[in-house]
Amino acid sequence: MNTTYSVLTSALGGIQQNLRGLKADAHRLATTAVERTDPLELADPLVSALQHQRGLEASAAALRHADDAIGTLLDTFA
Repeated sequence: MNTTYSVLTSALGGIQQNLRGLKADAHRLATTAVERTDPLELADPLVSALQHQRGLEASAAALRHADDAIGTLLDTFA
């Protein structure tokens, strides 16, 4: 059960970290001046947002699997 708890803690931490990263990326995108002609100013936060999205998806999958494991344990021993 300790392992499951550590997976839950890690997954929740990953979700929180990636949500903070997405928020920062959204802020960078929203505050980038429109009149600038350098497309790289938008590319970096967009790429970072995609990375945070994938990290969020991975953390959510880990959380879902840990929840399934807890459900199986409860069904087996309850």
